[in-house]
Amino acid sequence: MRKLFSDRNRPIHMGRFPTERLMRSLVCPDLKALVPWPVLDFQRPAASSSIVPAMAEFQAMMDAVRDGRANSVVSEIPSDLQERSNHLKAFSYFNDIAMVGVTALAADDHLATPRLNPEVARLAHALSTRQTKTLAAGIDMIMADLKESMAAKLESISHHTGALVFLVDYRRDPRPDESGCDWVQDAQAERAAVLGMETATVLANYLRVLGFSARAHSATTSDVELSRLAVKAGVAEVEGNQITHPWLGDRFGLAAVTTDMPLAYDQPLAAVQPKSALKSLDWIFGRHGGASRGNHDPYAARDYVSGAHPFETLKRVETPTTYMDEPNIARVPKRTDMFARAQFGDMGPQVQKGATGGHYVRKAAPSAAQRRLLGAFVLLQDGEPAQDMQQISPEKAGENIKGASYFMGIDATGLSRCPEWSWYSHDARGTPIIPPHGHAVSMIVDQGFETMEGASGDDWISVAQSMRAYLRFSLFGGILAQHIRNMGYSAKAHTVMDGEVLQPPLLLLSGLGEVSRIGEVILNPFLGPRLKSGTVTTSLPMAHDKPIDFGLQKFCDSCNKCARECPSGAITAGPKLMFNGYEIWKSDSQKCATYRINTPGGAMCGRCMKTCPWNLEGLFSEAPFRWAAMNVPQMAPVLAKLDDMVGHGELNPVKKWWWDLELTEDGAYAPSLHVANARALQKDLDLKYADQTLAVYPAPLAPHPYPYPSPMDREAGIEAYQAMITAEAYQAKSASGAQDHLHLYQSDQEAPVIQMIVDCVTDCAGGVKKYRLVAADAADLPVWTAGAHLDIVVAPEFLRQYSLCGDPADRSCYEIAVLIEPEGRGGSKLMHRIFEQGRRVFVSKPINHFGLEAQSNLSLLFGGGIGVTPMIAFAHELDHAGRDFKMMYSASRLDSAAFDGDFAAQPWAAKTSKHYSDQGSRLDIAVAVPPYAPGVHIYVCGPDAYMSAILGHARAIGYPDAALHAEFFAVPDMLDWVNLPFEIERSNGQKLAVNADQSASDALIAAGIPVDVKCSDGLCGVCKCTVIAGEVEHRDFVLSAAQRETTIILCQSRALQENGVLILDI
Repeated sequence: MRKLFSDRNRPIHMGRFPTERLMRSLVCPDLKALVPWPVLDFQRPAASSSIVPAMAEFQAMMDAVRDGRANSVVSEIPSDLQERSNHLKAFSYFNDIAMVGVTALAADDHLATPRLNPEVARLAHALSTRQTKTLAAGIDMIMADLKESMAAKLESISHHTGALVFLVDYRRDPRPDESGCDWVQDAQAERAAVLGMETATVLANYLRVLGFSARAHSATTSDVELSRLAVKAGVAEVEGNQITHPWLGDRFGLAAVTTDMPLAYDQPLAAVQPKSALKSLDWIFGRHGGASRGNHDPYAARDYVSGAHPFETLKRVETPTTYMDEPNIARVPKRTDMFARAQFGDMGPQVQKGATGGHYVRKAAPSAAQRRLLGAFVLLQDGEPAQDMQQISPEKAGENIKGASYFMGIDATGLSRCPEWSWYSHDARGTPIIPPHGHAVSMIVDQGFETMEGASGDDWISVAQSMRAYLRFSLFGGILAQHIRNMGYSAKAHTVMDGEVLQPPLLLLSGLGEVSRIGEVILNPFLGPRLKSGTVTTSLPMAHDKPIDFGLQKFCDSCNKCARECPSGAITAGPKLMFNGYEIWKSDSQKCATYRINTPGGAMCGRCMKTCPWNLEGLFSEAPFRWAAMNVPQMAPVLAKLDDMVGHGELNPVKKWWWDLELTEDGAYAPSLHVANARALQKDLDLKYADQTLAVYPAPLAPHPYPYPSPMDREAGIEAYQAMITAEAYQAKSASGAQDHLHLYQSDQEAPVIQMIVDCVTDCAGGVKKYRLVAADAADLPVWTAGAHLDIVVAPEFLRQYSLCGDPADRSCYEIAVLIEPEGRGGSKLMHRIFEQGRRVFVSKPINHFGLEAQSNLSLLFGGGIGVTPMIAFAHELDHAGRDFKMMYSASRLDSAAFDGDFAAQPWAAKTSKHYSDQGSRLDIAVAVPPYAPGVHIYVCGPDAYMSAILGHARAIGYPDAALHAEFFAVPDMLDWVNLPFEIERSNGQKLAVNADQSASDALIAAGIPVDVKCSDGLCGVCKCTVIAGEVEHRDFVLSAAQRETTIILCQSRALQENGVLILDI
């Protein structure tokens, strides 16, 4: 139901319901007679068709991860207690909670015997033993954290001083004979419990991320009495021995979070509410712009199967409104995803740094909190179907899928076929995907108009808006997939963390929207572009929906607002073109991903959604725009202008509730040192397609499918964009029999990695772990020689090199040893956490840059600490060859010597010596290194000082460099750019000095010379300028090599030489 009144002047912490109209009391009512909040049982009879048992899995998972370790460093947050409470309330309302209150936690509020969901122990085991196969950034860190949290003993919460209480309102009870509601009869309490616990789990983790202790409590697992807390927090009142609400009666569920964060508390409700509260205009008509008696339940007058929006009014068509050449749509590997490419370093080290461990999500505290639960749900999105298959007609299945998804809270659901071309060609491990399902359930979740009103679209809440929607689908889509499996059919939920289908074409086929200028974003007529999607694929036969046509193609063809406002310049201002076999306004996804990962003034970006004219609040007053846009799309330019004039897409400060906190080096969150992205509309920017430099990576430029780096060639991407053609030209070429316009993917190259299993892990002294790796298929491993190393894919963003330390003659396994480096870049720490027996890992074939000299008479092997690993392999190989050698193993302390006991059983044990400083047997280099003689070679690996001492002495007594062989632990990092001062000379002769701490655009703007600047990091190309003369040091991410001969990007590039002069046409 559309609203009569706007809520644009209502702060988000006040919530949708006009609870400020309810009278409060200074005295809490007597709670002694109050019966405990009922314990929910998610079990149903075996013959039941209820979806509730599927909800049980997810409720148990949330109960399992309701606690965890708090950040060791407390974050820098506002000290005002009321501001803190308002902030947490707003976060709760952002999560769609109906009402939230804050109260003090007293001893009487604790349960004498805490409640524990009996399913938690089973899921805790799954968290400890299962390995995901996703490429999602930071997933291994999430899983390690969850595992360690589950292994830790649950501590007392006696030090918690306050509680947040969440109330989830019920929707209308499905009628017994209501179409599409067979699965959701008698599921109100369970739905409310699941929704309440989702928010409680996220908010509890958020408080821990900020450095405070916090625990979530649900209807199935709790340490506190929820009914008491609800009354004290002012979200319920006492009626006899039960609790009720003045407007909702007893139709609600509860969850809570307890914490030691000091907060301001709410007052309980007065025992008697005045008529002015119960029958206020705010409650009856929604004058405050929020929930009212008439609109708080969107299904009060609509069947669940129909959805909350009038989808039945849309024009249905046989094929999507954008051309798709289905026989020639390319299937590309999962590895093609830009965020996967960022992690592997395909887009360069700076982007990889921003992607490491999911930093672009973790850099903002709300999204860091959301992501933990999102990762846990990955374990539930797939599974084996029940043995007994329930028979159901395709029509009935389709109705029940829609009815169940809308009952739970999905905003739009569409059903379609799931053609082979909609699947990736290879999964995250590089294994070819044979599509297992022929049907798809596509779901979209509204990212929320209110918070988007207060945001620029690319500030510090942007990533949390995405994560909230992704999490909601992971919950409800996962429940639906589990229910289908319970019915005996195969089903998988494809989430942002682990999906194997391309969702945009499935959204088109299922009638959930049309292709928009934004590119891969499908625009829905009722939600606009403000959405995130997910898909459940299944073998369950179902009736399919048809695509829709609401005039968007003509509208987007005439409107350019998203391209104008895109801060990275990634959205095309040009026409739709053919890409991988389908027609699309193809954006430069490399630019887009780079900006979203690395923007300093926020976390991620959705500015295109924020500024789109279709981003509407849902008011009756918006009906004329919606009608004109759908029925007279030629009016798009006029409508876009009107959209600008009324300020749609501008910031609404009333709606800003989040704190602009950024992750710091010590792990805490503090006010960002960067200026937050807070953009006004660029109404005067005249963006022209001819001025854009865009790149695309169609199937022929897609990476190999394996989890290993595959650097991108932007020059080839720019050429590929320029080679794209319109659908009309494409169809004409196809009709002529030509094939040069087709984008085809080939993956015939040899795999650069080997799939292996961690067969054994040995904990050793000195922070060293030894790993024995065997081939996943148990085959003999590739031949290697002593001195070789492996590239280990610890995680996509952590490719680390470790020397092989086993016997080269043994092809049944590879052996490595890893020293944990607490101050390192994170690879060894993560490896120690996640490389356990049975884990599947990927390694390169052995690479050798440190081999033995074939003609040596005597090999002297020096290994310091972990540097002994290649020396062990040398000893094996030399012994097999019958060649002379000596091995010296050194360590500072015996009790930290990880390899002390490794040599005694070897046939070459007599040729080894051990040297420990604390035992008085420190290596005497002058004795260990004999005078040089031809044929004597020295091999050394270890700490820098150790290596320098040995090599320095050897050179001093006459060893030539050809006889000295060293292996270093790490290659030095590349140096950062050094900014040098230079001079700009304008075409009119004016000269401007550019200081070392300025960019060219900074200097020009400071001199009053207008320069259009958007991204400020060399991405979008808006600030490009013609170079008349001078040598340029190009640092941009946009120009081709040919363009760089005559063009400069002013926000990043500089003169090549110090005090150099660039003559510019400006």
